[in-house]
Amino acid sequence: MFASMKKGIGILLILFTWIHGVAQQSDPVILLMTGKVLDGTVTSEDSAYIYYEYEKSSGKVKQKKLDWERVFSHTVNGEETVVYLEDSTNGNYFTEEEMRYYILGEQDAQNGYKSNWTVWAGVPVTAGLGYVLSSSPLVFATPFVYMLAASMPKYKMTPSSISNPEYLKNPAYILGYERTARTKRLFKSLASGVAGAAIGVAIGQLTKP
Repeated sequence: MFASMKKGIGILLILFTWIHGVAQQSDPVILLMTGKVLDGTVTSEDSAYIYYEYEKSSGKVKQKKLDWERVFSHTVNGEETVVYLEDSTNGNYFTEEEMRYYILGEQDAQNGYKSNWTVWAGVPVTAGLGYVLSSSPLVFATPFVYMLAASMPKYKMTPSSISNPEYLKNPAYILGYERTARTKRLFKSLASGVAGAAIGVAIGQLTKP
């Protein structure tokens, strides 16, 4: 009985947070599986796509479409319609509640995970390698080698980036957070690696005889 009550309280907590988050977004909105929220009204759907329209800053209304598997839900006038379905054949292994936690993890990582050390370390390190290898074809591999090296340290969930400490009790939340954190770190380390290597090559070409 206690376990059931605890689970019920957890569900109410996440639903409250979800409703509060939706209320802060411009309505209507479309929530993607990645945690990203799009402004737009769903107008129609078929077996492959969900069609929606949104208003551009110029005032012009534009129509677009989304693959079904990219959408978790869409909301109009505060009423949410959940599109996501638990189906292991499509790779949807989470229940609806677990997927909500997963998306919350993605959103917290999007908003709060920085990984700035990948830039502070990446630019000087790859610039040095770029300089040394400026006349070698191996220089092109420098950003990718650094990206792989930067992906190895453990992903730390900083307290300031977690919207509710209670979420840490749910494995789906942690998985969602780590997935987005990993993606952000990889892109940031690759970008800093490319920039650093380019700087190193430029200096090498200008200074080496």
